[in-house]
Amino acid sequence: MKVFKKISTVSYSFAIFSFLIFVIALLLILFSLDFLTGPKWSSIIPGLLTGFIIALFQAFLSWFEIKKIDEYDELKIKKILPDRKSSEYYGALISKAEKEIKVLGVTAQRFLEDFASQNPKAAENEKVLLKALEKKVKVQILVANKELLSGEDKTKAKSAEPRLKKLSSDSRTNEFFEYACYTHAPAHSIVIIDEECIVGPIFPNVSSRYTPAIHLKRDSQFAKYYIEYFESEWEEWKNNQAKIPD
Repeated sequence: MKVFKKISTVSYSFAIFSFLIFVIALLLILFSLDFLTGPKWSSIIPGLLTGFIIALFQAFLSWFEIKKIDEYDELKIKKILPDRKSSEYYGALISKAEKEIKVLGVTAQRFLEDFASQNPKAAENEKVLLKALEKKVKVQILVANKELLSGEDKTKAKSAEPRLKKLSSDSRTNEFFEYACYTHAPAHSIVIIDEECIVGPIFPNVSSRYTPAIHLKRDSQFAKYYIEYFESEWEEWKNNQAKIPD
């Protein structure tokens, strides 16, 4: 179906461009050779010529837009987020999770604050991570080792650590919740929720909520490397844990 769509788009575009160019060329020949004489034709032909030239220009712009959309579709990009401030956007995806949620970030402090609130008065969208765990959705969170952080990030890490430990040890959630620490400077932000994947950069001394992100389908070629990166980081942590003597 995809191949057919591409062939059709190229064929239709070629047919439209060919038709418009043919008509414009024909009108130019008729106009320059005075093939159709008379005041009536002298006013009609320039008008038609102008109209078809405008139509050709509009067809080119439309084709260019379709080409750009095809490029987005090829990479399976769903949306480009100018920032990551919208908890509603992530919350809606988490609430639909059925299998797994994987998060790689700096401290996960804001993630837990936004989606794992234990305040009885908190809104439902602030408890979606806990609801996901109740549905037996597997949750894995990777954060930076707090010893490698400084300033506000270190404060956030110390604030998030007790919450991470509680979720990983609580009998109601520990079967489906795990967290781990990587031992290098943060570089990427990754959120994987079933078939959805949101990725973006992490810049030193810049809160991730103010940096852009790309929402992709999980099977996107672009997302593939981020998913592999998450898995390799998680595997490295597991291997390091295995080396620690009991």
